[in-house]
Amino acid sequence: MSSRRMVPFILVNILVSAATVIAILYWWDSRQPETEAVETAPQIVATSAAVAEQSATVSAAENEPTAEADDGPPTYTVKQGDTLGTISVEFDVPLEDIMEANGLSDPNVISVGQELIIPIGGIPEPTPAPTATSETAVLPSPIPTQALEVGEVNVEISGVTGAGELSQEAVTITNLGDRPVGLSGWKIRTEGGTEYTFGLFTLFGDGSAVILHTESGVDSLGELYWGQTESLWQPGETVTLLDAEGSVQATFVVPAPEE
Repeated sequence: MSSRRMVPFILVNILVSAATVIAILYWWDSRQPETEAVETAPQIVATSAAVAEQSATVSAAENEPTAEADDGPPTYTVKQGDTLGTISVEFDVPLEDIMEANGLSDPNVISVGQELIIPIGGIPEPTPAPTATSETAVLPSPIPTQALEVGEVNVEISGVTGAGELSQEAVTITNLGDRPVGLSGWKIRTEGGTEYTFGLFTLFGDGSAVILHTESGVDSLGELYWGQTESLWQPGETVTLLDAEGSVQATFVVPAPEE
C-alpha cells in the first residue's frame, strides 16, 4: 500500500484514540463529586453525635439537685419595753435557753437594738471537733450583750397619784440615768410593811418610767398592777423603793391633795 493511501487510516486511528481518551477523562471527572460526598457523610454524622452527647451532658448537669443551705436559729432585735420574760413567752422558748444561747448571765440586762438568738427547738448539741486534724477546735463566740454605759443607777419615785382612791391610786417609778436597769427582785414598800416585788422587768434609761397601780389589772410594758383590794397611800406617808439586795434606792412622801 502506498503512503498516500495510508494517511486516511492513520488520521482515523488518531481521532478514535483522542475520542477514547476524552471519554475516559469525562467519565473520571463525573465520579469525583460522588466520592467526595461519600467521604464527607461520616464526618457530618460524627459531628451530630458529638452535639447530641454534649447536650445530654448539659441536661444531666442542669437536672442534678443542689443542696439547700442549712438555716440557723432565728434572731430577734430587742425593742423598747422588751424583757427576756416577754420574749420568752412570745416565742414559747424557755428563758434559760435564750440566756444560754446568747451568753447572758443577768436576765434583767438587755439593750434596745441588741440581737438575740432564739433557740427554737432547744439548745443544739455542740459539734465534736474533727479527729483528722491536730488543731484545737474553736467554739463560736455567743453574741455579746451591749455593754452598759458607766454610771450609777439613778431610779427614783417620781410621784403618787390618786392617793386614797383605789381605782386612781398609782406610784410612778422613773429611771433618770442613761443605762437600763433590771428591776427583778426590787420592791415598793409601804410604811405598814406591805410590799410589791417586781418580776422580770427592765426599766430603760433617759427618763423611761413604769406606773404601778394599786388595783388589780393586766400588766403591760409600761403599767403594772399590785392586785390590792383597798387603797394603800395617804398624804404624808412615805413610799420606799428597795433594790434586789434590800438597799433603799429612793423614798417619796405622798403629798397632800391640792385644794
